[in-house]
Amino acid sequence: MEGYKSFAVKVTGRSHKNGVCQDYTGSYEDEGVSIAVVADGHGDSSCFRSDRGSMYAVNCAIKGIQQFVKEQEADFKRFIKKPSPPSRRGLEKLLHEQLIKQTVASWNRLVMTDYQKNPFTEQELENVSEKYRKRYEKGETTNKAYGTSLIAAAITPWYWFGFHIGDGRFTVLYQDGSGSQPVPWDEKCYLNVTTSICDDDILDRYDDEEERYTGVRTFLSMKEDEAPPIAFFICSDGVDDNYPVEENEEHLYKLYRKIAVTFVDYGYEATCGQIEDLAKRFATEGKGDDTSLAGIINMEELKKAAPVLREMIEAAEAKKAADKAAEAEEAKAAEKAAEDAAARREARRAERESEREATKAEEKAKAKAEKPKADAGKKPDSGENIETYGEFSSNAEQSGDDEAKSKAELVQDAKKAIDEAAKKIDMLV
Repeated sequence: MEGYKSFAVKVTGRSHKNGVCQDYTGSYEDEGVSIAVVADGHGDSSCFRSDRGSMYAVNCAIKGIQQFVKEQEADFKRFIKKPSPPSRRGLEKLLHEQLIKQTVASWNRLVMTDYQKNPFTEQELENVSEKYRKRYEKGETTNKAYGTSLIAAAITPWYWFGFHIGDGRFTVLYQDGSGSQPVPWDEKCYLNVTTSICDDDILDRYDDEEERYTGVRTFLSMKEDEAPPIAFFICSDGVDDNYPVEENEEHLYKLYRKIAVTFVDYGYEATCGQIEDLAKRFATEGKGDDTSLAGIINMEELKKAAPVLREMIEAAEAKKAADKAAEAEEAKAAEKAAEDAAARREARRAERESEREATKAEEKAKAKAEKPKADAGKKPDSGENIETYGEFSSNAEQSGDDEAKSKAELVQDAKKAIDEAAKKIDMLV
């Protein structure tokens, strides 16, 4: 379509050791429509022909969109000078009743034709679960072997729309640089579980509360109601699974703003080459799954939006740097807190050890002071005090000798005194 160009790339992931890429992409444009489509064939062992299934899905979607747009074009041209063109609600109904039903039916026909021409081989069934092997051998639910997700985006001079089966992401950027994911998310898609085009009830799932189909989710907007996006980006989970779940949208907006600015700086052809290089990085250095990215861009509108897109990219980079610095500060603070806690523990340990040593010293000193009193007048229990005891014994013996000597002298003195008294008595007589 005038002003818009589409692109599509796919790369085999490093985790696919057999070299078979289960993703498929496609794009198309003419003066009346621009289209981009991505399909991600399931990696389950029961879906061993999903590479063919994804190819059939993309081709059926492109063909279906071309036919749908062509059929609606006459109605819009008829009312181009009148105030009552086809309504949004009317187009949404036709989108499901005609385009989506036709796409799913066409896919099932191609799958059945392929199966009839090429029945499953024993080698293909070798790693299939027992449940599906029995069904396949009976010729039942053979379309499961071709299972795939599907995302499509398209824009015409009067309206733009998208539809989505399974996982992957549908993202758009607007003139003011803002982004959105207009197709409602499928809550049944989680981790390796995903809705598939091969599900028996894919066309019948409906949410009465929200009044919308949930098997094939859709979005449609009229240009008269709002300005169309300046860029559409659709990707398989080989892209969005590389980002944190809680910040997935913000990471994709940042990525797509950078791609949009790259289109402005380097042109269409060079940027498509860089997108393929990016897909290769996701497929080999990132998650390692098959990686697909397709889109539709308005080059003239991107040029007008480039200044604000650059500002938003710079703001995101500044926030990232600030967050990183804050994380570093938090890590540093946490490290210091851990060191302080360790120092406090060591100080408490040293204090307890010091108290124990002081108590021991006090008890030792007390015991030393009380020991002489306890040992006084007591023979030693061992030979350590024998010499001292001998000294004490010797002193005692000497003391006894001195006492005996004093008594003998007293007796001699007494005898001497008696003799002298007798002599004096004799002289008197």
